[in-house]
Amino acid sequence: MSQGVLYGVGVGPGDPELLTLKALRIIESCPVIASPQTASGGTLALDIVRGQVDLSDKEILPLHFAMSRDPAVLQNSHAAAAALLIERLRAGQDVAMLNLGDVSIYATFHYMKGAVEAAGYSAVMIPGVPSFCAVAAVLGENLTPQMNTPLHIVPAAFEDLEATLNFPGTKVIMKAGRPLAQVKKTLRRAGLYHKAKLVQNCGLADQQVAHTLDEAEENGGYFTTMVVKS
Repeated sequence: MSQGVLYGVGVGPGDPELLTLKALRIIESCPVIASPQTASGGTLALDIVRGQVDLSDKEILPLHFAMSRDPAVLQNSHAAAAALLIERLRAGQDVAMLNLGDVSIYATFHYMKGAVEAAGYSAVMIPGVPSFCAVAAVLGENLTPQMNTPLHIVPAAFEDLEATLNFPGTKVIMKAGRPLAQVKKTLRRAGLYHKAKLVQNCGLADQQVAHTLDEAEENGGYFTTMVVKS
């Protein structure tokens, strides 16, 4: 029996119309669809796909990833998820693991790819539309207005965020919802508060756009992406 292949499929940030043709083809061809599932049972990546692909004849494999900063807890979580994937690959089944946005940007697929490859199986990356590109389109912003404009991508929790804000060019701050109050303070110190815009839950039904930070909700969701032009 031939071994299965693990496909990491980027499904974009939320709008089902941003699914690529290649992503749809891979999802349709795989008998197993693996999707991260939150503790409350949410499967956002899977929900995005359901509207575009008939999944009735496929096994839906929920993957539970711990939301913890404890390295041991994270490692155990990743190992358990990888074991489920390897079980299907060993049985000769191809698996499409769904990832929000693109599979190369802050993607959990990175951990699964390493684990299945270490076990002797193949893993293939299928790119998706990055969330910050969709956010820029919603805001009507050019991330690189000049051909020599640098673009910096940084998570809001990065310990040296203020130093990053001093870099030339455009800054994209991802996962900015929960620490938004602190990010605002940092932007004020850097003199960039009025040069920032953001989108929460880009492409989803509850999408919110803030062209100034004064319009932004203080307790934004996890999927909050900010664009800072300098």
